[in-house]
Amino acid sequence: MEKQAIKVLSEIVTDRDYRIEYISCPDQDQGPDVPPYCIKARNIQNDIILCFLSDEDKLNIQGIKDRISIMNKEGSTRCIVVYRSSVTSSAKKSLETLEYEFELFGIHELQLNITKHRLVPRHSKVSQTEKDELDKHYKGKLPFLLQSDAVCRYYTFKKGEYVRITRKDGTIVYRVVK
Repeated sequence: MEKQAIKVLSEIVTDRDYRIEYISCPDQDQGPDVPPYCIKARNIQNDIILCFLSDEDKLNIQGIKDRISIMNKEGSTRCIVVYRSSVTSSAKKSLETLEYEFELFGIHELQLNITKHRLVPRHSKVSQTEKDELDKHYKGKLPFLLQSDAVCRYYTFKKGEYVRITRKDGTIVYRVVK
């Protein structure tokens, strides 16, 4: 289960245009020099993303604080945390007030790469010039895609961004993330 989650995590990071610098599997010997994260990646803007596989069953505030200190050491403001069973309500509330960008995935959500499923069309972010052109023609009449959608979470599409969905038959549709 953990190996599959790390595999899908590495695909997520790669699909977001990050280059993986470090990856470790849970069955490797965890010596003192092994970092506490399973993936470290960097994009062309030199932003660092860290991916953590949580050891404890419930992700709590102390787990969040531990990850923040590691992120500070590595110079990162963004991370993905994979939790085993649940996240405490106090931990969720504390994430809202932080200046760090935390993404939470359950380990059960990362057993399959949703974008590789045969029924999921290709999603991509629309450039600013295309967005301006769509605004001229449709002026807020585009259908929306929820930010909580699995593919939106996979690519981290933000609210207000336009998404191009290319279907297998070549049809292109656009959606606004809400």
